[in-house]
Amino acid sequence: MKLTKETKIGIIAVITFALLVWGFNFLKGKNIIVTSNYYFVVYDHIDGLEDASAVMLSGYKVGVVETIKFHKKQRSRIIVRFSVDKDIMIPQNSKAVIEPATLIAGKIIKLEFSDEIQFHEKGDTLIGLIKPGLESELIPIKNKAERLIESLDSVLSIFDAERRKGLQNSLDNIENISGDLSGLVAEEKDKLSKILTNFESISDNLKNNNEKISNVLANFSNISDSLAQANIKSTVLNANKTLAELGEISGKINKGEGTIGLLINNDSLYVNLNQLATDLDKLVIDLNENPKRYIHFSLFGKKDKQ
Repeated sequence: MKLTKETKIGIIAVITFALLVWGFNFLKGKNIIVTSNYYFVVYDHIDGLEDASAVMLSGYKVGVVETIKFHKKQRSRIIVRFSVDKDIMIPQNSKAVIEPATLIAGKIIKLEFSDEIQFHEKGDTLIGLIKPGLESELIPIKNKAERLIESLDSVLSIFDAERRKGLQNSLDNIENISGDLSGLVAEEKDKLSKILTNFESISDNLKNNNEKISNVLANFSNISDSLAQANIKSTVLNANKTLAELGEISGKINKGEGTIGLLINNDSLYVNLNQLATDLDKLVIDLNENPKRYIHFSLFGKKDKQ
């Protein structure tokens, strides 16, 4: 069967019109070839959401916003219709959250599924929420920055010409002090070098005499071991016992007990001994002066008489 020229032109026109319709809808984010389910969400405000905005699930685009219009009965509220792929089943009590698409601009609807085991039917209305955008988070920072700038302006306003000159002089003085410190460091550089050299010499001496130091430490260790092994407790106990005995003896002496006690506490013995010494002294003197009274001898056996 041979097609006429008019028929061919008609077929081409229909195909072209279909492609135009598909392309127009595709540019709007709609794919009329792929079947999908649509749902509704009611918001108090949409915070910049637009037609053809993406509908995301776990970071993956599963649908698109189809229409946005005001509620017929509640003019302050907005109805958003969006579609998702037909194989996406949305559990009941799930949420459709408007949130920023990027840090710069744009909004999307993010689906947050619930744990329900029953699913929404096509055309149901979901719970709508709005996540604050970056601009709302930056408002407090903006306000703080404005207050800081105002404070800086207030501080700078008190610096008249005279105060600015004083501030400049202070900075010049600080610079001079810094220069003086640099000069002082340069002057004392040789001394610092000598000190470091001395420290290095001490370190070398310690290193060279490491063996001797080890021997000294070993000797100290041996002494401490010997002290640890000595029966110091027994020695201290014996010393305490000896001191107690000496204290007991001293007490008896103070009480006049025993010979030593009598000698110390009874002066009669001292007087008698002193008298005895005096008598002996007199006897020796008399013996030297009159020996004949005590020694009698004769060459012929005759005794002298007095």
